[in-house]
Amino acid sequence: MAKPESRLHGLSRRLLIVMVALVGASLLLVDLGAVFFLRGVLNDNLAGQLRSTAHSTAYLYWHTGAVPDRLPLGYSIAIYGADGRKEFNIGAAPDEVPPLGRSQGRGSLRYTEVVPGGYFMEQVSTSSADAPVRILEGVLAVVTLAAMLLAAIVAQRLARGLAAPIAALSAEAGRIGETGDLETSLPRHHGLREIHDLEEALQRMLGRLRQTFLALEASEQRERALREMTLHDLRTPLSTVLGTLELLAGGRLKPAEAKEAASLAQREAARLATRIRDLDSSEGEPHTSLGPAVHRAARSHPVAAGEDLLVAAPTAEVEHVLDLLVDNAERHNPPGTPIALGWRREGDAAVAWVEDEGEGMSPEVRERAFERYYRGDRQGGLGLGLALVRVLTESRGGSVELASAPGRGTRATVRWPLAPPAPEDAAED
Repeated sequence: MAKPESRLHGLSRRLLIVMVALVGASLLLVDLGAVFFLRGVLNDNLAGQLRSTAHSTAYLYWHTGAVPDRLPLGYSIAIYGADGRKEFNIGAAPDEVPPLGRSQGRGSLRYTEVVPGGYFMEQVSTSSADAPVRILEGVLAVVTLAAMLLAAIVAQRLARGLAAPIAALSAEAGRIGETGDLETSLPRHHGLREIHDLEEALQRMLGRLRQTFLALEASEQRERALREMTLHDLRTPLSTVLGTLELLAGGRLKPAEAKEAASLAQREAARLATRIRDLDSSEGEPHTSLGPAVHRAARSHPVAAGEDLLVAAPTAEVEHVLDLLVDNAERHNPPGTPIALGWRREGDAAVAWVEDEGEGMSPEVRERAFERYYRGDRQGGLGLGLALVRVLTESRGGSVELASAPGRGTRATVRWPLAPPAPEDAAED
């Protein structure tokens, strides 16, 4: 496959050849027209002079029988008998009488008239008319060659000017193809509208490609987060159920303890069934009413209610984010630690929070809390909960942050974009 540079050089050569050929063909047509016109004018003038002199010379011969003893340069005369054969001539003349009136010979013009006893012909060489034509042909040839040379120079510069921005675009496109760098800005040449439009179109295409790759990357991150979320979400209740069943099977629990263990296993099994149902039902509704989601995630913890808000994220995902935050607060604090939830509106975002009055985090742990598999100085868990919260929230255009200090508890704040109003609501507004 030819390189872009070679193709562009081929384009320049083609433009050069086409432009020079067009200029040369145009000038050739003009030259032929000028030569033809000049030759016609000179021949007409020469024919007029020949007719005039032929009339006067024939008149002299007709009345006196004499012919001039001297003729202008290039002229000749001949007298033919009634049978058309030549009887007398001065200078070159055909052997038989030419047609009456004006006629064309090889390199000559003739004029023939009837005289007593025969015919009179006067002839002039066209070389006197051909000389200016040849001079004009030479001048036009030189002018044409000079014009074609000038056209070649101008065409070469124009071709380079046209090909240079295309070559720059081609080189940049090749570099982008090799490096995958979609953040670059293409070179701009504003001289020609067509090239400018091409640059703008390519820049818009790069922008769309960037958006596509970012969307693909976000989708891959979300898929990884969902896989990890599934493992995280199913492992804990399943482990609880299995452990409880082992205790029950051992028969060492008192009736009250066995009842409590069975209730715990039932709750965890129900939670496990709910998660499996959520996974099996895709994402469900694309928007979530935040208030009910916070109340479902709160369990027995108090909730500071806010206004009714609709967030741009699926219900199962919003509830799972809140569940992870509540689980994190319960798991990493002593039993009975006060935990509260709430939500409110901030501009174009819906904000939910989960706060506890527990031990809090050191600055080092707080900075790394959202890293996968990082557990800091806390015990238990896989270190995935907060990492999943961040991935799931940011994949919907939201954010999450932690405010915590040792001995002052922890507050996790999540922001989601508000869902756009329904068409009928927008119409009412």
